[in-house]
Amino acid sequence: MNEVIAFWILSAVAVLGALVAVRKRNLIHGVFALLVFFAGLSGLFLLLLAEFIAAVQVLVYIGAVGILLLFAIMLTERVAGDDSRRMTSRGWFWGVVAAAAVFVMLIQQLPPPEAAQEMKEINPSVEELGKKLMNPYVVTLEVLALLLTAALIGAVTAAQGVRMPKEEDSPE
Repeated sequence: MNEVIAFWILSAVAVLGALVAVRKRNLIHGVFALLVFFAGLSGLFLLLLAEFIAAVQVLVYIGAVGILLLFAIMLTERVAGDDSRRMTSRGWFWGVVAAAAVFVMLIQQLPPPEAAQEMKEINPSVEELGKKLMNPYVVTLEVLALLLTAALIGAVTAAQGVRMPKEEDSPE
C-alpha cells in the first residue's frame, strides 16, 4: 500500500511540475518546475527498482541539463515574461482529444495480469548495461562533448559582445 501512495504522490509531483514548466512565462521559474518534474520521474524510477536509471536521471537531467538551461537563460537579456496574460491556444480541444486517444491506445496495449506473471525475469547488471551503451558510441560521445564545449565557449563569447575601450583607458 505504501508503494501505491508513493506512486500517486510522485506522479502528481511530476505532472504538476510539467504543467507549471509549460505554463510559466518566466523562464527561470519554468526551468525550476522542469527540475521538479525530473525529480518526480527519478522517484518513479526508484519505485520501479531501477536505481541506476534514477541516478542517471538525477545526474544527467537535473544536474547537467538543468544547469545548462539555467546558464543559457542567464546569457539572454530578457528572462521574465508577463504571467498575467492568458495563455491558451485555439487548438487545445484537439490536443486533449489526441492525448486521450494516445492514452486509450496505450491502455489497450497493457498485457493482462496473468501474462505478466509468465514473463521471463531479466536481471541485467549495470556493467552489462554500461558496456552495451558505451562501447559502440565512445568516439561519438567524445566528439559530442567537444562540440558542446565549443558551443558553450561560442555562446559566452557572443553574449559578451564587443567591448568598447573607455575614454579614460585610451593612451594620450
